Parts: sequence; structure tokens; C-alpha cells
Amino acid sequence: MGEERVRRLSWWCVGCAVLFTAFVVATTQVQALRAHSPWQDDPYDVVVSFTQLLVPALAVAFAIRIAAARQDLLRGAWALVGMVAATAATDWVAVGLRVHEDRWGGTGRLLIAGLALVTLVALAVAAAMWWAGRGTRVPAGPDWVEDVLVGIGGLVARCGTAGRAAARALDRVRRVVVGGRHGLRRHHLATVVLASVAVSAWFTVAEALGDGLGPHPAEAAAMRLLIGTAGIVTALIPLNAYLGVLRPTRSAAPARRPALVCAGYAAIASVPVAVGFRDGIGALVDFPVTGWGRLAGLIAAIAVLAGLVTLLAQTIRQRRSRLAKALVAVPLALVLTIVGTVGYLGVRHVLPRTLPAPTGPYRVGRTTFDWTDTARTDPLAPEPGRQRELSVWAWYPAPAGTTQRPAPYAPGHWARMLQFGILAGRLDAVRTHSVADARVADGRFPLVVLEPGLGLAAPQFSALAEDLASHGYVVAGITPTYSASVTVLHGQPVGRTAAGNPPELSRDALDQLVTLWAADFRFVTGQMADAGELLAGHVDASRVAYIGHSFGGAAALQSCHDDPRCAGAVDMDGTPYGTVVHQGLTAPMMLLGTPGDCLAGACHPTDATDRDIDTASRTLRAASTGPTFRYEVSGAKHFNFTDYGAYYIPTPLHGLAQLGPIDGDRCLAATSAYVTAFADHVLRDGPAPHPDPRYPEVQPT
Repeated sequence: MGEERVRRLSWWCVGCAVLFTAFVVATTQVQALRAHSPWQDDPYDVVVSFTQLLVPALAVAFAIRIAAARQDLLRGAWALVGMVAATAATDWVAVGLRVHEDRWGGTGRLLIAGLALVTLVALAVAAAMWWAGRGTRVPAGPDWVEDVLVGIGGLVARCGTAGRAAARALDRVRRVVVGGRHGLRRHHLATVVLASVAVSAWFTVAEALGDGLGPHPAEAAAMRLLIGTAGIVTALIPLNAYLGVLRPTRSAAPARRPALVCAGYAAIASVPVAVGFRDGIGALVDFPVTGWGRLAGLIAAIAVLAGLVTLLAQTIRQRRSRLAKALVAVPLALVLTIVGTVGYLGVRHVLPRTLPAPTGPYRVGRTTFDWTDTARTDPLAPEPGRQRELSVWAWYPAPAGTTQRPAPYAPGHWARMLQFGILAGRLDAVRTHSVADARVADGRFPLVVLEPGLGLAAPQFSALAEDLASHGYVVAGITPTYSASVTVLHGQPVGRTAAGNPPELSRDALDQLVTLWAADFRFVTGQMADAGELLAGHVDASRVAYIGHSFGGAAALQSCHDDPRCAGAVDMDGTPYGTVVHQGLTAPMMLLGTPGDCLAGACHPTDATDRDIDTASRTLRAASTGPTFRYEVSGAKHFNFTDYGAYYIPTPLHGLAQLGPIDGDRCLAATSAYVTAFADHVLRDGPAPHPDPRYPEVQPT
């Protein structure tokens, strides 16, 4: 009676497979539905792509087995329901992560309801199968291939004389194909591979005739054939082991090189995994998969790695001698160490990092401009005669009630600002506190213009700019075109040139370059006075504070010397250059430095570079008639004044990145506090900056 219940419930399994197939085909092949599906993309789509083929094929074979009154049906039922349940679970992951939620709409929610129905049916059938089959031994029946052929022959034999003749012919085919010296059982692995190639090739041709294969059809066809074959082989081998789809003869059982067989299967099984998670893996190892060639490279690397690890592990298991096991364990440990290190760095590479929170009462808005100075020809451009173009990011006070989502830190091509690759965090994983194009708070706000050093870009000072904006300042950040490693003008990336970023930093060359950068400061100040509709009427550019880091600090000093609108300048760890060194400033200036850098504090020069910095700083201070505020930040190095301190950069690389032992966020917070105090003093007539007890690591000199 128990076997009869199992047989009846097996038909329910087939019905569940039919429902699943109808649902999957509708959500993947009907574009009007697929466009609203949460699981339309990989890695979810990889699972669906294979199970929508395997489930109906197994269901047909299972139905024939049921009709033939086989008694060993539990394994087939569990395999069928298991694939349905695994696919449903994968789709629910996409729903739980709210993938493409903006595209769901009513249709997407209807698809989720359909998924819920399929899931409930699969769970109900699984529960019923478990109840009916409890305590029942699951015997190993004959080959499914042979059983299906026998079942088909039995059905055909009922169709009169012609049917009986066809059944006899089919039986002869069965004996030749399944048995015999060259039968499938003796070459079961080759059969699996050839069948997978045939099915994958058929689907590739069908897609080529249907939707086409894109602009590179040869590469697309080859990769689809490889991926399809690997995916089907990956599924068929464990299915064959569990169900006995095609059992090998005793003499054909693999007796030699089982470690190689396992390694080969691991390499093949890694292909659909690499395809499904290609974007995530590419992000982890800083290898964006942007074409078929890169996908092929990623698949090959993952396959070799999976095969090598499996081969070494299986070899260790098969060795009897402890010494042999230990010798093989050494390369395995090395490989796993490398994989673990890359994995750890990869995870840290993509984990979100958040800039220090602004400390002022305002929220922060952000907008961008691409401006052309028609009055100047750019001497740094690779083509003569080009006018000077600048990308400017503006941070500004927004109402305290602003609730929109923060803008990305490094959108588009700006993500190329950092050059450490997998060894540091991705810039698109950095979280800001700025809202793109938010409404400006009521009032007019003083202007601060900021410029980075050679190689850097304005967005890499977002922490300082956001904090200043939260205290009621409009901050215009200039990226020096052809001097920054990357800037983005009109949506296109622009690199540096030899003229903009000289390979030999002689004082004469930098004296000339600082004049150009100072002109950038003054041009942007003029533009910010009437910076478009968003900021119109909110920027007070009659007095301005110039701030810069490294060579940008030198340009801030020079521009403050040249521009009567300048109320004060801040140089963050930048050697002074230009005429300002000998003529000085009448406006206040702040010099922020690091211990022993000879800019802000007392030092004992030990080489020509230190002597040059010390001489320039002393000459500047002696020639200036305005007040000078000098501070050094204990534990800081050159790039602690930038957002580098908020990035993830491994500690062993801090020396290369010129980061000191001070906590990165704390140094940024201290820098922001001192720069804001200076801006309050020169632009709002606040008290002169004085040592802040919150930051004892910042000392006056």
C-alpha cells in the first residue's frame, strides 16, 4: 500500500514539474514578464537556465517510469522536487535582496505571487512524499536510460502490428546502445559529455536563429557552448550517481587516476559558478568582466584553481605515507593561503566604507560643473590651442530636513582615481553624506575654493568639503585638468600629461605650473558668483578662502597673493612655490603639516628636499605681513589630509600610500575642525584659530 501511495504521489511530482516549467518559461521567455522579474539576471538566472531544461526532461523520464509501474520511484521524486525547490530558493534570494525593485511594479509582484504558489506546491508534494515514503527502503532500480527505452517500447507495442515492429526495432537499438562492447555503459562519462555538447549546441543554434548572438557571434557561440556543456555535465554527473541514469559496467568503473577525475569535475563544475557570480568575483579581484574575452579568462582561472585544489586534496587522501601526505600538503597550503589572502583582500575591496559624518547643522548637497575658461589657452593640453577646461564639484548647505539618498562617492569614470586595485577598497564602495542636486538651504553662504595636489582629484577631499558645507560654506573643488591622474569632462575621462604632471619636479617647472593653478582658483571663484540656477543667489563670492593640499596648497597661497578677494589661505602639507614665496601674504594663512616636514614646524633638514621646503617656508613667513597659524598633526603623513584616511588600505601599504599611524577618520576630523575654524575667522570674523582640546595630536608650532 505504501508503494502505491508513492506511485500516486509521483504523479503529483510530475504535476509540480509541469507547473514549475510553465512558470519558468513564462518568466524567462516572455520579455514583458521577464523585464519585471527580480531573478532576471545572474547568478539567479544561471540556476533557472539549467533547471528549466533538466526539470522537464527528468519529468518526462519519470512519467514513463511511473507508467511502466516501476517500484523504485522515491529517488526520482526527490530529485525532481529538489531541483524545483532549489530554483525557488534561488529566486527567493533575489526577492529578499530586492533585486531590481524599481522595475517590479504590479507585474513583478504578480510574479512573486506565482513563485509563492510554485514554492507551496513543491513543499506540499515534498512533505507528502516524505510521509508516504517514511520507513521505505529506496532500492536501486535499472538504468533510467534503459528503463525509458523499455517503457517507450511498451507503449509503442500497444499500437497494432506496426507498433509491435517498432518496439522490436527499439529493443534492438536498446541492446546495442546500452549494452554491448561499445555500449553507453562502458563509456558513460564520454556519453554524458557528448550529450551535453549536443544539447548545448542545439540551444546555441536556436538562439543564433532566434535572437542572434550579438556583434561577436563566434566568441558568443563558443562561450555559450562551453558554458552550456559545463553546466549540463555538472548537473548530470551527480544526478547519474544518485538516480542511476546510466550505470557503468563493472569493468568500465574508473579505476585509474581518480584524483584527476575529481579535479576535472571540480574544474567543470566551477564554470557555471564563475559565470553566475562573474560580476561579484570580478569586483573582488578588481577584474571587471566587460566582454567575452574577459569572461573566458575568468572562467579559465577559476577552473584551474578549483581543479588544482581538488587534485591536491584528493592526492593527500590517497597517500598512505605520512611523509607523502605532508609533502603534498605544502603546495595545497600555499595555494589555499594565496586564495584566502586574495579572498580577504577582495572582500575588503568591496565592503562599504563611510566618510566621517559632517559635524555642522546643515545637510550637504552636491552638484558638478564643467567650465571652460575662454580667456586662456591651456599649455598642459596634448593638442595646442585648446582652451582651459575644468571639472568643478560644489558642496553646499542643504536644509536639515533633506532626506534623499546620498550621492555616490566616485560615479562613473571617477572610480579610476585610486590606483591600488584589489589591494585597497573600491571607490564606488565609499559612502558619502552628500545629496546630489539637493535644494540649497535659505541664505547666502561664504565661498571656499579647494584644490588637490598633483595626481589627485577634488572628490578625494569629500570629507573636508562635506564638513565645511555642513557648517554653512559653499565649497568648490577643482580637479586640475591634465595634472590629475584622471578627471572627467563632459562624461569622458581625461588623463594627465607630462606638462601637467612633470616627471622631474624642478622648482622652475613648478613655479610656472603654480601660476596656472592659481589662475584656476581665480577663474572658478568668478564662475561661482553666478554658478547656475541651483546656486543662484546663494553664493557670496565677494570674499573667498583658498584651500589646497600639497601642490594645491602652494597654488592656494599663490592665488591668495594674486586675488584681492582672498580673505585667507590654507596650505595642507604643500611646499610653497611661485612669487608668493618672496613677496608673502597680507591675508591670514594656515599651514598644516606633519612632524618633521619642515613646512609647519621646526625641523632639521637632512637632504636637499627638506632644505628646499624649510627655506621656502621660512622665506614665505618672513615676507608675509598677515597672521600665520602653524600646526603639525602628530602621527600623520602626507595623504592623511585626503580621503585616503577613510579608504580601506591595508596597514602594510600605509607607507607606500604615505599614511601615518594616526587613525584615518580622526585625522580627517581634526583637519576639518581646524580648517573650519580658520574659515570662520577669515570669512565670518570669528575668533582666531586656537588649539582645539578635542584633538591633542594637533600642536601649534
